[in-house]
Amino acid sequence: MCFARPENIVYLLLLIPLVVFLGYGVMREFQVREAVVRPAMADAMMPRLRRRMVLLKKGLLFSGIALLLFAMTGPRYCSGGRPVLRKGADLVFMLDVSRSMLARDVLPDRLGQAKQEIISISHAVNGGRRAILLFAGVPLVQCPLTTDKEGFDALMGMASPDLIDEQGTSFRTAFELAGTLLEPSAENRMPPGIRGEKIVVLLSDGEDHAGDLRQVVQQLKKAGVRLFVIGVGMRQPVAIPLGGGEFKKDKLGQVVMSSFRPEMLQAMAHEAGGYYFRSRAEHTVFMEVSERINRIAAASRWVMDPAGHESLSLYFLVAGFACLLGETMIGRGYARGW
Repeated sequence: MCFARPENIVYLLLLIPLVVFLGYGVMREFQVREAVVRPAMADAMMPRLRRRMVLLKKGLLFSGIALLLFAMTGPRYCSGGRPVLRKGADLVFMLDVSRSMLARDVLPDRLGQAKQEIISISHAVNGGRRAILLFAGVPLVQCPLTTDKEGFDALMGMASPDLIDEQGTSFRTAFELAGTLLEPSAENRMPPGIRGEKIVVLLSDGEDHAGDLRQVVQQLKKAGVRLFVIGVGMRQPVAIPLGGGEFKKDKLGQVVMSSFRPEMLQAMAHEAGGYYFRSRAEHTVFMEVSERINRIAAASRWVMDPAGHESLSLYFLVAGFACLLGETMIGRGYARGW
């Protein structure tokens, strides 16, 4: 037997407190009966309480709940096994499109440098699918996971700060959305032959206004998502152009200066057990990144997959509801004085 939704197995732990609760209920039922009347008068004054019937009711209730929880795991009858070739890696490119990415400490600007890195990595990585997730103050899925490289390149070319009204930089919400794009439940619905390694490639200048990212990064790591972080920019402060010769200014009318901040990006990569790279005008990193991704995909390319499987969820659902219905019907009989 195998499972379509193994992440739901944890819900079976709820059966432990359920056993305690039902056991306590049985004890209390007998204690209350003995407290109301003497045992010798109980049969004359109250409906006869049968120990076997009480235990049967509690057993049916427990079994029904257990079967329904087990059905949530997506049980399947799996026969045999066969080697399956993974089709490369599924990549979600998280691209920072906040206004600071328009700074021109690298040419044509930080955003242009990052977009070129993404397109080059996409072309150099073998197989798999790609997605584009733009983010500033809020995230936006510019391109869902696809194998259409020409369409991917076209959508990447259109990435711009103008696509997101809420500016600033929030990594947290972007990481949460990236995790949704690569969630295990979505992967389990895919044909086995096209599943790949789950990889997020983040490109940013390091500015963030959303606080601690440790928890969300660790969640990605637990989900088996590998994180590649590429920092883009230079350390010296530089003005942020707005077009027409204008620059971004604060409320006091002072020109806002932006500088590359690698510390947070390095910390994210370290926390996720991932990799950090620094992209500069004189040193692009797409070759290093793509070679490492190809090695990761190749190392786990062959996996064992069941040769055949049949869903058993419906059978467990029917059995679970049958147990609950049986428990209810026995209760009615008991009320009539069984």
